[in-house]
Amino acid sequence: MIRILFTAAEQEEIACAQQALRVYESRIASKVQVDFLLTGIGTTSTCYKLTKKLAEAEAEGNKYSLAINIGIAGSYDIELFPVGSVSIVDKEYFGDIGFQTGSGFVSLFDSAALDSNLFPYTDGALNSVKLPEYFEELIKSYKRATGVTVQTVTGTEETRGRLIQHYGPQIESMEGAAFFYVCLNEHVNFFELRTVSNEVGVRDRSQWNTPIALHALTEACKDFLSKME
Repeated sequence: MIRILFTAAEQEEIACAQQALRVYESRIASKVQVDFLLTGIGTTSTCYKLTKKLAEAEAEGNKYSLAINIGIAGSYDIELFPVGSVSIVDKEYFGDIGFQTGSGFVSLFDSAALDSNLFPYTDGALNSVKLPEYFEELIKSYKRATGVTVQTVTGTEETRGRLIQHYGPQIESMEGAAFFYVCLNEHVNFFELRTVSNEVGVRDRSQWNTPIALHALTEACKDFLSKME
């Protein structure tokens, strides 16, 4: 039996996966068990709740075959990842852990306060793992992106520019790197799926299209589950 855990920060995001499962549950129930975890917003809540959930599964002797983080996100490259598009984030950075100095922001790695290649980091990044071939086949059609995770949503061109300079991201979220960090440490297969609701930059909620991003997220979850029939 394949056991899958969908995680998301907000109820409207996890509802996309739940809606998708309702469509395909009867067709995949004989070989797939699907669970859901609402982590709450941000890295702290994500780390706590996901670690606890994975530990409970291991204690039961029924570890997850795959964990999936889903959600809507901002795009740094609106041509490559326009509003409504779908991405698999295969590299994540914590974008705001470091020091403010007179000459600007310095990350923990740049300051040598933390070894940039200390597990689970590689050159300061958290990288996705090679999944078993079966799972890789299910997600091979989606474009891959680099993500940056911040605890204050970017709302100025100055911050946008700094994050691009340091990390070269296409996607911004508030939980992705925490999800990577836990899964890498717990040795659980995982991937992150994000749909774009807005362009990262000067904060203007009138320019966000959350409904189209949530619709795209639902359809992406349906697509994934449909391939498991």
